[in-house]
Amino acid sequence: MTEPYGRVVRAAERGESELRYGRGFVERIVGPEAGARNVDLHVNRILAGSAPGPYHLHPDAENVYLVLSGALRVRIAGVDYHLEPGDAAFIPPGVLHSASNAGEADAEIIEIYAPANAGFVEVDE
Repeated sequence: MTEPYGRVVRAAERGESELRYGRGFVERIVGPEAGARNVDLHVNRILAGSAPGPYHLHPDAENVYLVLSGALRVRIAGVDYHLEPGDAAFIPPGVLHSASNAGEADAEIIEIYAPANAGFVEVDE
């Protein structure tokens, strides 16, 4: 239920599901299920040794990754970037990208879509 002046989402309320291709887990924090229309905030845990993330785009949504722990390889428009804790990547709508674990430990990242319900269009590299 959404309160008229916002909503607190307790840790115990968060749902976890599997990332595509069994690469790890996503913990939903704020999004449509919490009444948000313009933002989707979740934490991804990408397992060490997992397959690379799918190359994809979001036609109408901005996307942000913020690395909390581990190392992340982000490919944006064909260019690879190595991100460490505290590093962030911004991907504008319609830009091809992927995110993969780049280290020997699980990587934990905050991911934000704006607006929420970002379309996901997977493409071949």
